[in-house]
Amino acid sequence: MEARFSGQGLTVTQGMREHMLEKLSKLDRYAPRLVESHVILKKEKYVFWAELTLSAKNFRAYGEAKSKENVYAAMDLAYSRVEKQLKKYREKVKAHHKGEKGGAPKERAARQIFEKEAIASEKPEIVRTGDFAVKPMSIEEASLQLELSPNPFLVFSNASTKQVNVIYKRGDGNHGLIEPVR
Repeated sequence: MEARFSGQGLTVTQGMREHMLEKLSKLDRYAPRLVESHVILKKEKYVFWAELTLSAKNFRAYGEAKSKENVYAAMDLAYSRVEKQLKKYREKVKAHHKGEKGGAPKERAARQIFEKEAIASEKPEIVRTGDFAVKPMSIEEASLQLELSPNPFLVFSNASTKQVNVIYKRGDGNHGLIEPVR
């Protein structure tokens, strides 16, 4: 990658160049095809400014920062902003290739159709989660137990009918009751 340095109000020293080149070499892991970088360092009264522009084939990243302490702190802040942009771009490209995001609407619709067909053609697997005791209680008691429980349903033995019932949390905040018919 070609790196250009410019200074406005200060001279760019060899130490400044080496510091920034060392940081720029680390960006190859995010974007190995970076073509050019341009670093502009400025000093205005007591404030140091650093501007960093990276160019690639289909991407351009720009970071700007200022620091009152020294020019190295400004360079580090500008670098971190550009690095953040590169990471975001990299994730976007990866997501596009995986098919998670993006794609034409027709392609997304076709993908959803194929996924639904694949899910429908497979038989569901039964997973045993555990055993529990069916306790005899009234419907009101079961409703109170369900409120206290993190589970979405409760299986209990109805004390008045002596049959197994299920009470569950509905989407509207109420409780539903399932009773067997014999």
